[in-house]
Amino acid sequence: MSNLIQIKKNLEKYNKIPKKSLGQNFLINPEITKKIAGLCLGDGVIEIGPGLGALTFELCKIYKKVVAVEIDKTFEPLLNEPLSDCNNIKIIFGDILKIDLRDLIQKEFAGFERINICANLPYYITTPVILKLIKSCVKYNAITVMIQKEAADKFCSKAGEKNYNATSAIINYYGEAKKIFSVAKSNFYPQPNVLSTVVKITPHEVPIANPKSEDLMYKIINFAFEHRRKTLVNALITGLNINMTDKNKIADIVKKIAGEKSENIRGEELDIKAFSDISDLIYHEIKYKINIK
Repeated sequence: MSNLIQIKKNLEKYNKIPKKSLGQNFLINPEITKKIAGLCLGDGVIEIGPGLGALTFELCKIYKKVVAVEIDKTFEPLLNEPLSDCNNIKIIFGDILKIDLRDLIQKEFAGFERINICANLPYYITTPVILKLIKSCVKYNAITVMIQKEAADKFCSKAGEKNYNATSAIINYYGEAKKIFSVAKSNFYPQPNVLSTVVKITPHEVPIANPKSEDLMYKIINFAFEHRRKTLVNALITGLNINMTDKNKIADIVKKIAGEKSENIRGEELDIKAFSDISDLIYHEIKYKINIK
């Protein structure tokens, strides 16, 4: 692949060795970068982890403005070279987990109606980034990410399915996650040890849940899966540190939502609407004993 030869030359030119610790595996197939870039059209896009700029270059052809956030500043010369003719790109060197996304959007995309997220995320940071995006209270036009296949299986799962977890539930609260296509190891340099999948998360047009406190709902979801060997009632009693006098209240609340099977029900059996309803009842009945916003 001639593209691979050029990538190796560029890395050698700037004495750059891909860092395994940052999950630096670069796409070498231009057809895949074009395919990812074309998945969600809009006015502006935030790209997380542009790396060598292959996907960034394609995004610049489609969007009015591209803001790329890269944690590794040593990529600056490698990014500047392919993007030198692009006048709609801004590169920010920083940690996406430490950046105020709402502030970034207000500064960089004032007047833009549709903002997208596009990223090739290494496994170790996939869940924190997705949760940051969702909890930022920004309604993106779409979030398109290339991630490890196992993570994609979890992100796209529903209540009752094998891979359903806390992140799945929170994603379901925000929008609909769908696997778009798989990407073989041979399309990267260096080749990763895992298969990759492109996932697109589209926010719900109409919310499917309206919790009184998102913070409390997130806590309840996390407790349900952190203590997944316990019944939901016992997981919430443990997680929320409920005292003896309020234990029966938790059981009654779960029963109101889950019905007669509530005695043995576990978190993985509940959809986001049920989690929201349970959190609202807890919010009203024992809010004063729980540290929530």
